[in-house]
Amino acid sequence: MLAIVVFIFALAVTLFLGNSAKAYSEQGLKAEFNFQVRQTTKRIEERMATYEQVQRGAQAFLMASDSVNREEFRLYVSSLRLEEKYPGIQGLAISQIVPKDMKEQHIATVRREGFPNYTIFPTSERDTISTITHIEPFSGLNLRAHGYDMLTDSVRREAMERARDTGQAAASGKVKLIQENGERDQSGLVMYFPVYRRGATVTTVEERRKNIVAWIGAPFRMNDLMAGLGGERSSDIIMAIYDGNEVSNQALLFHSIETPSQSLNHASLLQAQEQITVGGRPWTLLIRSSPVFETRLQSSEPTIIVLGGVIASAILSILFWSLASGRKRALALANSMTNHLRESEFRWKYALEGAGDGVWDLDTATGKIMFSKRWKEMLGYADSDLKGEQSEWVRLIHPEDLSATMRIADEFLSGVRPTYSNEFRMQCKDGSWKWILARGTAVSRTNDGAILRAIGTHTDITEHKQNEEALQESNNRLAMEQHRMRVILENSHDAFVALDSDGHITDWNVKAEQTFGWTSEEALGKDFADLIIPREHREAHRREMMQFSETDNKNLTSNVIEAAALHKDGHVVPVELALAGVPQLEGFAVSAFIRDISERKEAERNQAERAKALEEARVALQHSQKLEAVGKLTGGVAHDFNNVLQTIGGNVELLRFMLAGQHAIEKRLDGVMSAVDRGAKLSSQLLAFARRQPLQPVVINPSRIVVEMEDLLQRALGEAIALQTSFPENLWNVAVDRGQFENVVLNLTINARDAMPDGGILSIVLKNETVSSRSMHLGKHVPDGEYVFVLVADNGIGMSNEVLDQAFEPFFTTKPLGVGTGLGLSMAYGFVKQSGGYIQIDSAPGEGTAISIYLPKVPEAEETVPSEEGEAPVGGSETILVVEDDAEVRATVVGLLSDLGYEVIEAHDGESGLDRLRSGKHVDLLFTDVVMPGPISSPMLAQEGKVLIPDLAVLFTSGYTRNALVSGGQLEKGVQLLSKPYNREQLAKRIRQVLASSTVKKDFQRLA
Repeated sequence: MLAIVVFIFALAVTLFLGNSAKAYSEQGLKAEFNFQVRQTTKRIEERMATYEQVQRGAQAFLMASDSVNREEFRLYVSSLRLEEKYPGIQGLAISQIVPKDMKEQHIATVRREGFPNYTIFPTSERDTISTITHIEPFSGLNLRAHGYDMLTDSVRREAMERARDTGQAAASGKVKLIQENGERDQSGLVMYFPVYRRGATVTTVEERRKNIVAWIGAPFRMNDLMAGLGGERSSDIIMAIYDGNEVSNQALLFHSIETPSQSLNHASLLQAQEQITVGGRPWTLLIRSSPVFETRLQSSEPTIIVLGGVIASAILSILFWSLASGRKRALALANSMTNHLRESEFRWKYALEGAGDGVWDLDTATGKIMFSKRWKEMLGYADSDLKGEQSEWVRLIHPEDLSATMRIADEFLSGVRPTYSNEFRMQCKDGSWKWILARGTAVSRTNDGAILRAIGTHTDITEHKQNEEALQESNNRLAMEQHRMRVILENSHDAFVALDSDGHITDWNVKAEQTFGWTSEEALGKDFADLIIPREHREAHRREMMQFSETDNKNLTSNVIEAAALHKDGHVVPVELALAGVPQLEGFAVSAFIRDISERKEAERNQAERAKALEEARVALQHSQKLEAVGKLTGGVAHDFNNVLQTIGGNVELLRFMLAGQHAIEKRLDGVMSAVDRGAKLSSQLLAFARRQPLQPVVINPSRIVVEMEDLLQRALGEAIALQTSFPENLWNVAVDRGQFENVVLNLTINARDAMPDGGILSIVLKNETVSSRSMHLGKHVPDGEYVFVLVADNGIGMSNEVLDQAFEPFFTTKPLGVGTGLGLSMAYGFVKQSGGYIQIDSAPGEGTAISIYLPKVPEAEETVPSEEGEAPVGGSETILVVEDDAEVRATVVGLLSDLGYEVIEAHDGESGLDRLRSGKHVDLLFTDVVMPGPISSPMLAQEGKVLIPDLAVLFTSGYTRNALVSGGQLEKGVQLLSKPYNREQLAKRIRQVLASSTVKKDFQRLA
């Protein structure tokens, strides 16, 4: 009875252990399958993320430059080595938006670039066309895509519009690629990235739609894309990928078996369905276990455990039965069977722990080792192919792993290691190698701890190793891609800065170091705003970043803005930023390309300055042309006008002499003479402004002139205005026309008087002034040098900017009609310029006016001019030759000279004048007009006369010299000129001065 109870109990334990082993085996099978599913899903997501990064790199490449030509795009795509590094991607394409009305012009442009057969296809009536203008590699099947209008296909158009509106990558649904030619066609899809107009704001959907200019597209062939994804264990699973959320033949993108219907014949033990998102579009992955996988992982251990348990139960039953017949024999047999059962139980227990693995049992005393059937099958051997010897195990170990494997095994057998665990490669029967995880434990030991017997398992971990290697290879590829992107960014002409969602710097390239002065070590981890945003802009920057992170407008690609950044040394750097939002696990990060535009800004400033200088030059040229026109007009009028005045004035002088004592007539003649003087002054002022007045400069000291004029100036100012003068004792000398200088001072004084109707103060300041580049308070148009500075300043009503702009214009005046001629300032301007000086006005309404004059210093001593006050006009008995082409003027002059007692000879031109000189009659003085008709000019006449009569005195006269006898606006040295119109007194004095000067010269020559 006891034997039956023992037998039933042993069977129950056996069934329990068998079921547990079966459950453990099924659990291992399911865990291995789930691992395969996770790995496959992860590899697909990593591969698509990597390919998406390739397109992001192309987007950054386009964003880093204002324009990309075909050669640059070809070189960039070639550097990616798509076919070698990224299987499945057919190439990179730029799909450009072409308005319908620009279609023909676009086609003509591309054909001129070297594509004579280029056209846009298929034809469409849509207002907008998006044609593939660039695709690389530009070879093979890709040639078929050149010119394809992607918007004509609804599936592609949906993805393109999604990319445009979101600013993110967008994958299309299932399509047939335009590259397919009907041979071994595959299902395909296209991934799109948007390209917006450079510098445009794209924070809203409306702005993105308005500013889209192109897409970057990448076509994928699904079979090529999935090739090699499962590694050597790709046959363990059957995988199908469906476009969208439904499983149907129409949505099938990829199937791991070329003929999917073949897979339906196998009812898989395990199946999983996963959902992933690629480029914003859902994919459904249906993964099932394959027959190869299920066969490889089947285990016979549960059957072995059940059979062993039944045998053990029978033996125990027999043992207990034997006890009834013989105690001693029963006890001995019981002890033997108990030990056998204990060993068997331990072996199977350990085998249960390594279910599905091969078992080994080593006896160190005999060197024998037992290899289970599964152990041998794992390496492809039959049960009879291997001997039960330790040397067989050693023979199969990979040579590279042998030394380390034996060392670990020896340490375990000698008792140094309590347990045994090691990974190494073993050779299969077909010559291939498998990775093995060997584990073992001691069954019995010697007294000193050495192992007598050990038992353990071999687990095939080849697939795990391959998965690790594949994962490592994927990580390496990703690292290489990151390194490649790093190389691109480090060699970029723009600074690249990446920020996390909190605004801290996570990337900082070499150009950023050069642009802002902070090294990468100093910048990483710092707050972007604190580091390079000027203090006054930081709060606004942080508000914009917070708004960016809290809104849905995450894409800032191509949003190019100009801003001011802060250099490490404190100076502000003008920059141009192109920002892009990058989604993270939590929040959004920002990538920024930053371009230093200091040179461009400097160029713009220089351009503005050049434009300003050109405008100033244009205004100056216009002013110069105006002066030239006025000069020509003035010169043309002055000659005849002054002759008319000379005729009138001369005849008045003769009438006055003839009608002396008749007071009524003399009063009328005085009125006529006053009009002649006003006309002469007007003509002189016009010639002075136009710089046509022949100046007769002498070396003077301006302070002496001002002192001599003080009474005259005070009378001109009146009692309500005070005159203040200031000058140093050692004031430098200048070389100017004395009379013209006096006229300038007087005219400026009169203008100041008119600007102070209620009285005031007029200050005339003279001082020595050295102008240099450091004299910032001086006029910007005054060159370096030494000058006598003349300042005439009043505290009157002042002038507005509009009046200042026209102050030097002839006939411009703010005085009432009939008051002044408007030539005072213009005459002063012409005189100063003709004297080699500079003049400028500073004034403002209500603050008075200051006129500054700079006259060049001369080293010569001041020339003394004898006083002529009180001298009555005197004549003489000398012979004078008068040469004048105007008969009326000539008659008047001859009359005046005759009245003065001179003997007068007259001639009407230079040729007749020369005949008179050649006649042999002695002539003391030649009085000739400068501008005369005929082949003999007045200078030639004077020169020939000097040859004929060496002591001949010469006095020229003219209303306008037309640059004869003039050099640099001043009379040539030694030339004597009496300007028309002149009166009898002026004529008499000048005749005597010239004759006296000639007499002095003759006396000097005689003494010499």
